[in-house]
Amino acid sequence: MKSSKLFRFIILLLLIPSISYSQYKKVNSQDLDIYFRIFGEGKPILILGGGPGDHSDRYVSLCELLSSNYKCILVEQRGNGNSSPEVYDSTTISIDQTLKDFEKIRQEQNLDNWTVLGFSYGGYLATLYAHYYPSSVSELLLLNSAGLNTNAFGHFLDNINSKLLPSDIEVVDYWNDSVRMATNHHNAITEIIRARMPGYFYDREKSLEVTQTMKEEHFNFEMGRWIWTDIYNRNLDIETFDLNFNNPVLILHGRQDPLGEGVPIAIHDYFPQSGLIFLEKCGHYSWIEQPEKVLIHINDFLKKY
Repeated sequence: MKSSKLFRFIILLLLIPSISYSQYKKVNSQDLDIYFRIFGEGKPILILGGGPGDHSDRYVSLCELLSSNYKCILVEQRGNGNSSPEVYDSTTISIDQTLKDFEKIRQEQNLDNWTVLGFSYGGYLATLYAHYYPSSVSELLLLNSAGLNTNAFGHFLDNINSKLLPSDIEVVDYWNDSVRMATNHHNAITEIIRARMPGYFYDREKSLEVTQTMKEEHFNFEMGRWIWTDIYNRNLDIETFDLNFNNPVLILHGRQDPLGEGVPIAIHDYFPQSGLIFLEKCGHYSWIEQPEKVLIHINDFLKKY
């Protein structure tokens, strides 16, 4: 009996560090509390999830994958979850404010610079961050990045829909009904995303790891609308920007990502110090479909610097 209690106590002690590292921290940035979590120890990596409008919970599994070697700083981007303002408008949600939030976290962590990893829209956001704050970014990791502009969105949804089964399309049509949209627009859009999720993957079964954990509160479409408005109004096409970030860039992209191969090739052409690796048998969520390969390539890349 005593040995059993001792065993439970030892297990509890082993769990305490991982629990403490996943607790929310916050900094005040431009009169808004911005929340973030830390997973693991080692070289710091800022983790930027997709959307825009995704809750940071959607990227905890990515942090867990990397946290054995790195200190992953997962930010709850302005307008999402705990980092939500009382009012959503152009004065509270913008690209510039979001980038300043990252700077505030970096300074609070006493870091001269850090590696920045961006997934999907987060890859586009990470690239903007590297452009406007080049001295803050030591290396750039672009994981299935949305690209340098919005050019890919013309075919992105078509590629997703082409992989769906008739039963998936039936669910999409069900939630696309105007009455259901009017009754609960947020719920309807969430269910459409869930129904389309197999189209993001090479392996249909792997999509269940996303759909079965997806929650309605994981998405803030209002935040997303303000971000897209800002991007379009300012014409933030990075491909037209003068290059001012010359540090190393690693581009990891699924061969079967519905964004297509043109997006990572354009990024590779833009950054002279970049490497491009296509992950075979892999769609958009590369760390879920090919976690070992993602980790190996990131490790090999960061060992050089």
